[in-house]
Amino acid sequence: MKTRDKIIHASIELFNEQGERNVTTNHIASHLEISPGNLYYHFRNKEDIIFCIYEEYARKLLLDSFPTVSVEDKALDIIISYMDTVFQAMSKFHFFYASLPVLLGKNPDLRTRYVEVQEAISERLSQMLLALRDESMINFADDELADLVSILRLVNTFWLSFYQSQRVNVKIDASVFYEGVLKILVILKPYTTQEGRDEFIKARDMYQKRYEAVLSLD
Repeated sequence: MKTRDKIIHASIELFNEQGERNVTTNHIASHLEISPGNLYYHFRNKEDIIFCIYEEYARKLLLDSFPTVSVEDKALDIIISYMDTVFQAMSKFHFFYASLPVLLGKNPDLRTRYVEVQEAISERLSQMLLALRDESMINFADDELADLVSILRLVNTFWLSFYQSQRVNVKIDASVFYEGVLKILVILKPYTTQEGRDEFIKARDMYQKRYEAVLSLD
């Protein structure tokens, strides 16, 4: 692995473990047993590292793995794939979501990239919800679509920050993200039609079992 890639991967590890605010470029260099000068050869500062993490990894994970609506796929399978993708990104880069407003405020280029990705995600999420409605899985009025998309994105984006703020001792593991998925399903439940109820119950039960399985390991 090239030094540049080692720096990025080590930074993700340290940011997730210790929190982005508590990690300096010197900490990263020491962790890798390289000189600070070697690190600065590849990155100007910590903000540059974070920008590259989002641009090269989190952004690609979200967009490249983000499901698209296809006539060959069931709409509910697509929405489950969407939830898995979003919360997988949150799990792998949870430091980013835990400090999102601060990180975006410090780096205008990062904010621009982030907004671009979020616009693309909003469009794909809209398509998925419309596909669910076309299959009579859920029902909502046309003028509710934008608000529904915003609410779902709100939970996806800030679930981790909310979870952390409600606890004195915080442990981040897969159960946190499965719990987030269950919240999404609660939001969608009132929109579920009679035809779609059984499928949504199956999805809820699947994530509930995953959530309980992780808790049982503690």
